[in-house]
Amino acid sequence: MKFAAPLLLIVLLAAGCGSHGQSKADRAKMDAEFAQIDWKISNWTMGPGYADQNGLERLTRRYVAATRKYKDALGDREVKRRLTTEANQLAPWCPPCVDVIRHELRSS
Repeated sequence: MKFAAPLLLIVLLAAGCGSHGQSKADRAKMDAEFAQIDWKISNWTMGPGYADQNGLERLTRRYVAATRKYKDALGDREVKRRLTTEANQLAPWCPPCVDVIRHELRSS
């Protein structure tokens, strides 16, 4: 739960960033998708599933896919910020996950 609170705060703070003409409904859908993935990642890292890196890596790939999907709405700067933040949070639990994110950062 200690991990989920900062994630929720990040999502809420980011809600006003990079909207680029996006409707409120679209923005809410995007924020909900990121919040759902963040919630699952936080539960994975804080719960008994942390030993299974394959599941965490799948969630990381979903997070990366969501940043690609919403790249136009978020903007390059926000995408990089989100990916960097996620990599920093996953580093203690899943080095392969960090590699997935770093690869995405290099390619974007």
